[in-house]
Amino acid sequence: MRDFFYGTKFKIIVCLFALVLGVVIYAAVSGGFSTVPETIITTITKPFVEVSNSISNWVEDTLDKFSNADKYKNENEELRSKLNELYKDLIDYDDIQSENEQLKQILKIKEENDDFEFSAPCNIIAHNSNDAYGGFTIDRGSDDGISLYDPVMTADGLVGMISEIGPNYARVTTIISSEINIGIMTLESKAVGVINNDVEHANAGECLMSYIDNPDNIKKNEIIKSVAGVIFPGDLLVGTVKEIYRENGLAVRVVVTPAVDVHKITNCVVITHFKGQGVVN
Repeated sequence: MRDFFYGTKFKIIVCLFALVLGVVIYAAVSGGFSTVPETIITTITKPFVEVSNSISNWVEDTLDKFSNADKYKNENEELRSKLNELYKDLIDYDDIQSENEQLKQILKIKEENDDFEFSAPCNIIAHNSNDAYGGFTIDRGSDDGISLYDPVMTADGLVGMISEIGPNYARVTTIISSEINIGIMTLESKAVGVINNDVEHANAGECLMSYIDNPDNIKKNEIIKSVAGVIFPGDLLVGTVKEIYRENGLAVRVVVTPAVDVHKITNCVVITHFKGQGVVN
């Protein structure tokens, strides 16, 4: 018997007794003896339940993805469509704001030049791909009161002239084209000359001022405006002086940065009438 109390079996029995006693005490404290079997079973089965729940959730999610794939696809397309509409509304809002600002500036120009008559705002519908000088086509024509050689402008300045026309469209030759000849004058130094372009400067989006009557006082960044003539009215902003140089050591030429980048504009207006238009003195 003495050997029994010192033996391995007795130690195992003591450990089991201690474990059961601990469980009984915990059960008594937490909710009574009636929960002892439930507590023991829960403790033993908890890892298996957790694994089972994980597998069940994975299976449920997987089946949901397959069974509701079309539903999710349609919802995704609907959300994408709504998002695209929102972006379009934002773009349209920006376009409307920009157009309103343009119209305000045009009205201001109209107030300063009460002899000017303008077309309705025109949208650029095509840039002429075979035109090295940035020519483009607008969505208004003779049915809108526009005529051949009418000046074209934006609120920022002169753009060019109408060079071809149909009932509901017109093509515009731009201010950087070699086909354009406009009398211009520097605002401060009062030097008068003519726009006389070439391909090299047109490729850089620039104009050339030639045949200058008083070149010595011209300064960089001087403002250049149009001189009144048969095709173009006076006092329209053309651009600014970028560079002054002598050609072949003699004639002075001025490189002009146009006020309007003809490659980037999206809308414009046409001056359908101004005082002196078409009148040859």
